[in-house]
Order: sequence, then structure tokens, then C-alpha cells
Amino acid sequence: MSQASPFNPPPFDADPPDEPVAAPVVTQAAPETVVTSPAPLQSVTAAPLTAQPEWIAPEPARAGAATNPLLAMLIGALLSCALIGGGIVIGRQSAGASGGILPLGSSASDGSTPIVAAVKTIGPAVMNVDTTFGKRPTPKNKNILPAPGSEGGEGDGPPEGGKGKGTGFIIDSKRGLMLTNAHVVADAKAVQVTTRDGRKINGKVRGFDRESDIAVVQVDDKTLPQAKLADFKDPKDLDIGQWTIAIGNPYGQENTVTVGVLSAVGRTLPVPPNGQGDAFELTDMMQTDTPINPGNSGGPLCNAKGEVIGINTAIIPFGQGLGFTIPINKAIRVADEIIAKGKVEHPWIGVGLRPIDAQLRSDLGVPDKNGAVVQNVAPNSPAAKADLQPGDVVRKFNGKMLKDDKEFVAAIKKAKVGDNVKLEVMRQGNSKTLNFKVGDRPQ
Repeated sequence: MSQASPFNPPPFDADPPDEPVAAPVVTQAAPETVVTSPAPLQSVTAAPLTAQPEWIAPEPARAGAATNPLLAMLIGALLSCALIGGGIVIGRQSAGASGGILPLGSSASDGSTPIVAAVKTIGPAVMNVDTTFGKRPTPKNKNILPAPGSEGGEGDGPPEGGKGKGTGFIIDSKRGLMLTNAHVVADAKAVQVTTRDGRKINGKVRGFDRESDIAVVQVDDKTLPQAKLADFKDPKDLDIGQWTIAIGNPYGQENTVTVGVLSAVGRTLPVPPNGQGDAFELTDMMQTDTPINPGNSGGPLCNAKGEVIGINTAIIPFGQGLGFTIPINKAIRVADEIIAKGKVEHPWIGVGLRPIDAQLRSDLGVPDKNGAVVQNVAPNSPAAKADLQPGDVVRKFNGKMLKDDKEFVAAIKKAKVGDNVKLEVMRQGNSKTLNFKVGDRPQ
């Protein structure tokens, strides 16, 4: 699929908890269904200001200093000119270094600013998304990724006929394909998109993947403008601090534009379990301080050239300027698989693991801390069929020694569904070799 496409934003809780929780909240519009993930997001607390600002004493006069007011004014004027001139040169140099983009607020020859130009470029490809849901089971826990149809991300899910709002953007005009978040449209009975000029168009969910929070929607119009996507292989290639622009439908306020910067890359967001699935993690997320709110979910985060660099997905509700975006290169890989297969395959063997600590090493008679202990095995899973049992210590994966449980999980994720895998395990002091085929995680 061509690299010309777009995405959508997320939901979150409005009131801060008594004690900050580490999990971020997905910024969705009215609806959003989603996935779940484990470990808590660590929060950073700033040290309180304990001292008053210290005043700086004036510098003592020096011999030979200019005392003539006219001379002082002349020197001041010359310095001002020099500083202004230097600022203009710096601005031009920085514009050249960033592909001809002027600093924020600077005017181009036609009087417009880079932000205005970028919004004009990407804006027509951004769609407001309205969804209607049938009756859904009420999740047991609230989630950072809200259930589709939970208005503003504050509820546990929609009742019969519940409605929601979100955002999306066209990634393939000729095929009428739109990108958005899974938690915006998953399981929706009806999807309607609205263009910037107010036209209403029906859509149908082509497929979605909860674990990446990506969904593809087919719209009944193959003439809509297509978003331009930024071309990068790794978010680490992006400049931290570059200007970013979000366009979306926050709280139903259509076609809202907000501006900020790219704050960080490589973030991991835990999504705890809820009524729609198991815990999981959103990985490789980009962080931005660009304001995003419920309804921005599934919408694009763009650079100052009007190119989509990510899909707005989550926020930490009790913080400020803590929004998270799925990198567009990852989103397109997932979208391509959805378009080709109707779903995304997730390598899975069906085991719960724990690391080997000193106590376990002693209890199990393991010579070192390499490997991982099997805590539980899912019924009818590839691991169960291969006779992997709770208490087994997995030492090697396809002949390679495993350092810990995280390395074991990473090895499974790198495998492909259908791959044959060989595990070397220790069971009650004896070594065993188990062979099995990697499965696809049940949806």
C-alpha cells in the first residue's frame, strides 16, 4: 500500500486520582474500545521549589565606562540592530536546516505561517468519525483505552445504541481507506465520517487490531483527499522538539487544530485487562505535549510540513502535556496486514512467566538465573499441547540460552505464526526438549 495515508486520536478520565496512577488514558472521542496492557507507567514528580529567587546585585561601575547618555543610546541602538540582524540570520539558517520550514510564527512570502500551510495541506484528509454501537458487556475495570461508545472516555461503555465520536484520516484515496484507532470503531454497528466541508459519508470497519490500537475503515467515497505520510523507518530518526500539529474532533468540537512539540519517542504504555481482552502494552509510542482530548483519538499528529508522523491515541489524564501517538510507520505496517488478511497475527504460545530470583534458583536447583519459570499454561495452547508445565524452567529457545523472561517473550514476538520452535527446559532437576508450533493469539 502506498505511503500516503492518515490516522486518529484517543480518550481519558477527567478527574485526577487521589494518588497518581501510572497508566495513561487513551484519548478517544465518544467511543473507543480497546485492548489491555500490564506494567504501570512510571510517573515523575518534580521537586518542590524551596527557595525564593535570588536577586542579582548590580555590577559596580568601572573606570572608563561610557557615561554620556547620547553615547549610551548610540551603543544601545547599534547593539539592538546587531541582535535583530543576528536573529534574522539564525532564523534563516534554522529554516534551511529543516527543509525550508520557517520557525513557528514566521511568515512566508504570501503572509501565511508554516502552521497555517501545514493545516491547509493535511486538513482536507482528516475526517470526523461518528459511531453507533450495539449492546456491549460492561468491562470489570476502567481502562486507559476506553470502550467504544464511552462518551468522552468517562464511562465503562455504551448502552444499546450507544454513540461515540473520534477522528480518522484518509490513507488511500483510490480505495477509500481511512486509518483510525481500534478503540474508536471496534465492534461498531455503524460508522459515519464527516468531511471538513460537512459532507456525511458511510463507512465500514475493514478490520482492527487491539494490541496496536489500529483500525482500517472503508468509506463510500473514493475521491477524498489523501494525507501525506512522513517517511521514516524509526521514530528515533525524528528530531525531538520539532513542531507538531494535531487535528481532530475533541469533545465533538470538529476540525480543532492544536500545536506543540515532539517530546520523546520509544515510550511503552501498559494497558490493563478489561472486559474486552487481556493485558498488553502499546510499544514504541511517541510522546507529545500537543493538546489532545477525547475525540482526538485516531486523528493525525503532523509535522510542520503537513506530513503525518503518528496517530493520536492516549493521554495521562492527571498530567499536563502528556499525550501519546502511534508512529505512522508502525501504523501503516499494521494497516497493510489488516487490509491483506482482515486481521493482525500475534505470535503466541500461551504461557505466563516469572523471572528467576535467588529463592527460585535455590528451590528449583537451577545453576544460574538464566531462563524463565513457567507460572501458568493456557488450556489448548501450543505450550499445553507440547506438554510445557507450571514450574518448568525454560533455559533455551531454539538452542540459544535465554537471559531472563523478557528475552523469552521477545523471542516469541520475533517468531512468526506457524514457526516450529524448540525449547530446552528443566523439570525437577532433569533436562527435557519440547517442540511445538507458534500459534496466533486468540482475539
